[in-house]
Amino acid sequence: MEKNFFRHIRLKEQICIDKIYSFHYTELNKDYVYRGEQHNFWEFLYLDRGEIEVSTDSNTFHLKQGEIVFYSPNEFHSLRCNHKTAPNIFIIAFDCRSEAMSFFTHKALKLGNGDRELLSQLIEEGNKLFMLPIAWPYVWHKPKRPHPLTRKDKPEFGSEQLIKIYLEALFIRLIRNNQTPGIKPKLSSVTKEKGERDFVSRVTGYLDEHLRENPTLDQLCAEFACSKTHLRALFREHTGSGVTEYVGRLRIERAKQHIREETCNVTEIAERLGYSSIHYFSRQFKKQTGMSPSEYARTMKARM
Repeated sequence: MEKNFFRHIRLKEQICIDKIYSFHYTELNKDYVYRGEQHNFWEFLYLDRGEIEVSTDSNTFHLKQGEIVFYSPNEFHSLRCNHKTAPNIFIIAFDCRSEAMSFFTHKALKLGNGDRELLSQLIEEGNKLFMLPIAWPYVWHKPKRPHPLTRKDKPEFGSEQLIKIYLEALFIRLIRNNQTPGIKPKLSSVTKEKGERDFVSRVTGYLDEHLRENPTLDQLCAEFACSKTHLRALFREHTGSGVTEYVGRLRIERAKQHIREETCNVTEIAERLGYSSIHYFSRQFKKQTGMSPSEYARTMKARM
């Protein structure tokens, strides 16, 4: 038998994740308090919106949007909201015995654009793999315990492996970007893509500020001096949806935030967001969330 004389290099795995215990994107009430827990595996919490206070055995972190905190195995952790803003959080609990994970002990970090893109891909793959909708208010069967993770009957090819890859890539990026003190994560590259991202960011910012007026595509083109074709193409490429669909989701997300923060009643919310009537608002809300505004409010209060 001939020997294989081709030279090769065996690739090292400095971060290796082989188990996931929880994976969920959750919306919290502004008064939500979680008394805490500890477990013998790793967990991270990413704050996608709002502000929260996280306490561990050794630290208290005041997290703001775009920040992530890690809990080491057997480290007690709890959280509380600030009674002002209703936050959105993304949590993954996982098993990793790699020595390099010690870097994340007692750490909270600010994420850059590339890191957030990886998180977005994680959520997307989670929706393809798991039975439960990831971006959905959980119905809690037991106190402080969500539904267990369950695979779909026919998940998309490679979803589990992509989740593993994205997680490992995220941790490698975070270690690289934060090893040298004073070096902040790069938020964007100076390329054509940066210009496109900045443009779409200005458009989404404008939509966010003018939700009540419900701007049309023509109005956006006039405001940003561009053609419909150009705006449609860039917007879909960088947001994954059309302008009308994006505005519809944004209005419902804003409505949910008002409900969780208890800043106004349902009639006032419908008026603030430019809906023609409370009945139309309620229909649109139920169409996107699967529950009426009042049912959603009861669900949030039940989790306090």
